[in-house]
Amino acid sequence: MLASVSLVAVALASGGPALAANNDLQLLNLCDFNGATECPWVTRDSKGFITAPTGPDAEGQARFRSLMSELGVVIAPRLQTPADTLGYAGFQFSAELGVTKINNDRPYWNGVASFPSGGRPSSYLTTVGGFVRKGMWFPLPAFEFGAGALSILGSNMYALQGYAKIALQEGFHGWWLPSFAVRGSASQLLGTDQVDLNVYGLDVLISKAFGLAGTSRIEPFVGWNVLWIDAQSGIIDATPHCDAFADHQGTAALNDPNTTCQASQNGTWNDTLANFTFPQQSVITRYRWSGGFKLKMSVLFLVGEYDFIQAGKSRDSKQPEAVRDGSGSQQSFSFSAGFDF
Repeated sequence: MLASVSLVAVALASGGPALAANNDLQLLNLCDFNGATECPWVTRDSKGFITAPTGPDAEGQARFRSLMSELGVVIAPRLQTPADTLGYAGFQFSAELGVTKINNDRPYWNGVASFPSGGRPSSYLTTVGGFVRKGMWFPLPAFEFGAGALSILGSNMYALQGYAKIALQEGFHGWWLPSFAVRGSASQLLGTDQVDLNVYGLDVLISKAFGLAGTSRIEPFVGWNVLWIDAQSGIIDATPHCDAFADHQGTAALNDPNTTCQASQNGTWNDTLANFTFPQQSVITRYRWSGGFKLKMSVLFLVGEYDFIQAGKSRDSKQPEAVRDGSGSQQSFSFSAGFDF
């Protein structure tokens, strides 16, 4: 168990060189280049000058919304706990492994570094994480909070997470009454300059504890969750093969022999019009159903969980009708183990 926790700590702490990995975001790939060296969203006049600020079309915005929807599900905090809290003196350390299905055959998953040269990401994204949870009596009885971090394998991206849970009914293990709780959670994606992605969740969960031979306890749990995914694009260069400053200094060919800059961008302010962001969209909403169990043996525990996430259907109210979340349904499987005091 200590080895598992150590491996998670190493995975989260190791920085390595700041190079794009296969699963890192590369949102410019949401533009269909069709063999060109710059995105068709750039508009030029007959002399080659960019005539208007670059911006994605409705299809590009819909792809961005769908990609953020599925990636938001990947980093959303999972339940990994029954409805019962740890108790005001309770404390828990855990390591978590999760795999989440993505619809990698759809066009919006072009927006990763592996596309087009390396193909598409795997149909499942894997995350590893470490978490700590603590029960408290303040500000309300039967209160619990937790915090942790997870890393998306095959990328430089990771997420910081936190949650707070209150049990509205718990502890009636000798009766037929199940435990009932509500939980609020948040997750923030880090490790990329392509997007500022935050996920907020509200869970309702029910569980029931059963003793096993007087030495252990198993607690099956089910839950329903709504996710709110808020994504804001970073600044993206629509002419990636043009280093305007290096071209102006005469060093572009030395740095990249494939550099191709038009004269209008050669050290002029016109080059800034090639930079763009995806317009800020309204919050994406997804719905998730969860089921699992917690097996506790003395201070050791094991949790297994399955999640089904309904397909995305939300529309961006700030943009044209075509800017809809076209993400498909998703599934995730997760396991955690640790010490429960």
